[in-house]
Amino acid sequence: MDKKGALLFIFGATGDLATRKILPALQQWDGEDLPFARIWCIGRRSLDTRGYCRLVEKKGGYHLSEPLRTRIGYHRLEFDDPWAYADLRDRCDTEPAVDGRRLFFLAVKPEAFVTIATRLHQAGLFVSGDSNHRLLFEKPFGESRTSAEEIQARLMTLADEEQVYRIDHYLGKEMIRNVLAIRFANRIFSESWNGRAIETVEISSIETAGAEERFEYYDRAGAINDMVQSHLLQMLALVAMAAPDNFEAEPVRRRKIDILHHVGLAPDRPPVLGQYRGYGPEGFASTTETYVEAALRVDTGQWPDTVFVLRTGKKMGEKRTEIRLRYRPNSMCLNCSEVVTAEANELVIEVYPREGVLFRFNSKVPGYGYALEPVLARYCHSCRVEGDMPEAYVKLLKDALAGDKTLFAGFAELLVQWRIADRIRGAARIRGAARGQSPVIYEPGAMTVSGEGGAG
Repeated sequence: MDKKGALLFIFGATGDLATRKILPALQQWDGEDLPFARIWCIGRRSLDTRGYCRLVEKKGGYHLSEPLRTRIGYHRLEFDDPWAYADLRDRCDTEPAVDGRRLFFLAVKPEAFVTIATRLHQAGLFVSGDSNHRLLFEKPFGESRTSAEEIQARLMTLADEEQVYRIDHYLGKEMIRNVLAIRFANRIFSESWNGRAIETVEISSIETAGAEERFEYYDRAGAINDMVQSHLLQMLALVAMAAPDNFEAEPVRRRKIDILHHVGLAPDRPPVLGQYRGYGPEGFASTTETYVEAALRVDTGQWPDTVFVLRTGKKMGEKRTEIRLRYRPNSMCLNCSEVVTAEANELVIEVYPREGVLFRFNSKVPGYGYALEPVLARYCHSCRVEGDMPEAYVKLLKDALAGDKTLFAGFAELLVQWRIADRIRGAARIRGAARGQSPVIYEPGAMTVSGEGGAG
């Protein structure tokens, strides 16, 4: 290669995350002068590099570009085998065109985080305090608040916090990053972005797929750990936080932590947990939730009486991710005796399948009277991009390489998210025990799940 580049190590390289998300992101990035001299793909399967590339193409349904293929090297490694790490170190030492930067992407189960970090440190592949060496951890970071604290304590004996990057790939999505621009760059929204104007905020991420190939992981995690604790609470924080002093990493993170500390359950709307009919192998009994709906309150002066509803589920009637702000109803006084009621305004930030913004407002019906009707203004963000939209993982890997932690979760932030997730789980279990059924069974294709067992 003509110029030096960084080293990227992907642990769990034969898994779905690596083959269907990370490698496609690198392929997209490849058209923009990929900065990695070598991409070490590390897994436990007995493969050579050519066999690994064939596996990636088969699982992902795409062809690796030749420039990317030439950078990939496969290394077989059991996570706790010190000799395999020594072999990897020796292979890295032969690379002629590296610049000292190393990203270690751990796309593995949380229980393997400390083992891998320990072995990397012992082998000299990862050096504590070296700002060019960075550990990237895919969510969930732990399986509970307690396990997250245990992982953090052990990692801090091996690395500095500045070297740790906790990934929530939703934060790399175009429209999630656009939330702050919509909020703070538009006076029409910024001055009405509060509980006096907004009645409910619904944050939804539902999908038609089931657990399927991810069943082993998903049955341990469930929808609360998989989606609510990370993605949905991060989206809530971006919507509800106060304006930061500036939009660099630490001011934004402090505002998110501040608002998450004020999040609690809505007392009159207990959480609902559901499980789609047919979940798991035949004859398999599980109480893992595949659907969650939780109503929350944010106890600050900015959000009096606003209800924040988080909703996620598998095997639902459609695949959709959005943030929907429903404003309080208004009325128009025509004269002393006649009042025209106006429908509530709505602002929808669409994340998937369309990326864009929809705003519903009221207008007069054409004619002599003052009858009102709701009309739509729509902006399609994804329509402005030729070809594929930028992959979230491209943005996250670029930021990690640059040392920009704006889109990565700090540990204090993570602990507050675990606290909220645990409260949702506890309240749902209490309700389920009182009803004698938890979770509620719903039919595949449902759009919502009620606490009484019905689906809509």
